[in-house]
Amino acid sequence: MPSSVDRICEQLKAQGRRLTPQRRAIIQALFDHDSHPTAEQIFTYVRQDMPDMSHATVYNTLHELVEMDVLRELDLGLGERHYDFNADNHAHLICLGCGRVEDVPYNKEATTLPSKHTHGFHIVDCNVIFRGYCPDCASKED
Repeated sequence: MPSSVDRICEQLKAQGRRLTPQRRAIIQALFDHDSHPTAEQIFTYVRQDMPDMSHATVYNTLHELVEMDVLRELDLGLGERHYDFNADNHAHLICLGCGRVEDVPYNKEATTLPSKHTHGFHIVDCNVIFRGYCPDCASKED
C-alpha cells in the first residue's frame, strides 16, 4: 500500500503538476511534523537536506497543495499560517504560552448557528479553536 506521501505525489502528477524532489521533500516534511507546521518551519526542516531550497518553492508548493484541497491552511491567530493534512472534522487546541497546536475531536453537527443569526449567509465551514495552556506552560505559571 502506498504511503500518504506517495498518494499526495500521485495526486500532483494526476493533475499534471510536476513532481520534483523539492516538492516531495516538502510533502514529507508536512507528514514528519506533528503539530501543524508553518511555512517557515517546513522551509527550515527541508533546508537541512536541501540547502538550495528557496522560500518561494515552499510557499508555492503549499499553495498548490491547498488549491488541490489535500492540505488545509489555517489562520489560528498566531501570526503565521499553519498547515494541516487532517481532513477529518476536528477542532484545534492552542497553547497561549508556547504556541503548540493539537487536533481535538469535534462534532461539526453539534455546533449550529440558528438561521435567524446567519444574516442570509450560506454557511459552508466553521473553525473551532480552544485556547489555553499546555501542561508544560501551565506548570511554569504556578
